[in-house]
Amino acid sequence: MSFEEGEVEWKTLEEIATITIGEFVHKNKQDAGAKYPVYNGGRSATGYYEKFNNTGNKIIVSARGANAGFVNRLSTPYWAGNSCYSIGLKDEETMNWSFVYYYLKKSESKLIGIQQKGGIPAVSKTQMQNFILPVPAKETQARIVAILDKFDTLTTSITEGLPREIELRQQQYEYYRDLLLSFPKPEAG
Repeated sequence: MSFEEGEVEWKTLEEIATITIGEFVHKNKQDAGAKYPVYNGGRSATGYYEKFNNTGNKIIVSARGANAGFVNRLSTPYWAGNSCYSIGLKDEETMNWSFVYYYLKKSESKLIGIQQKGGIPAVSKTQMQNFILPVPAKETQARIVAILDKFDTLTTSITEGLPREIELRQQQYEYYRDLLLSFPKPEAG
């Protein structure tokens, strides 16, 4: 396949990354005041723990449950539970972890679509290992990541700023409503 910057290789995720499954940590050993988030099969942390088993700069994929196939990335240390795949690059000289994240995130519906059905939906480690992705030149990956990071930042700032903007618009509306509907009362006479 051709790409404007040259040829693009296609490789399996296993060729470019290590894929590990986390370890179970019982809920009663977790503590809301602990430092490290615990990720299992969901979209967000399920709790906090005083230890970590991954150092960050990892892509995580939900292995089991209703969200099997959901893709996220973490740049800080965390505890990966036993329903969480952690994906770390083998060679950061040829691969940009944010590029791999964005590609997997783009393919999230495909990952969710390959869930093994049954009692509990799951994406197997073999399915993750055999997942194929493009490997353009590192410079091309960096340019793609820079553009997507800008969009991500804009989207995040809009999403975070939107509630405040709505609140200010509501205050503005109420001010003008009150101003426009304020009529002098006739004096009693």
